[in-house]
Amino acid sequence: MPDIAIDDLIPHRGRMQLIGSIVKVSNDSAVTSAVVADTWPLCDGGYVNSISLIEVAAQTAGVLSCWKKGESRSVFIAGMLTGIKSAEFFIDKVPLQAELTTTATTMYSLEDYEAIEATVMQGEQCLCKVQLQIFGLRSKEI
Repeated sequence: MPDIAIDDLIPHRGRMQLIGSIVKVSNDSAVTSAVVADTWPLCDGGYVNSISLIEVAAQTAGVLSCWKKGESRSVFIAGMLTGIKSAEFFIDKVPLQAELTTTATTMYSLEDYEAIEATVMQGEQCLCKVQLQIFGLRSKEI
């Protein structure tokens, strides 16, 4: 895995940075890992609402989007807008300490717009599939 920090690719910090490490990344896909913690949004004590998996998918998509363009998060004038085209959940809640692997793959892209599909897994079990639309207004100097 290339030596690159998550902090260089996404702006999330503290309890809002849900992904823990980049497993691998290429121009077509990114794989990240995360461990569900009680500091995550929508935690009710023993579980996290599965809606939080959308954010895990979006952060992985952000890693992919910046990596393939050879950019850091600092090139964005106003950040990235992420829309949820579709989300399919296979569970209602995720237990604390669950180890998650998320794979994000580019479906298509055009200049500052990208459509990315992400799958969040716990071992062999698919927890969520999400299609995201990302628009990132980049500096014209790039």
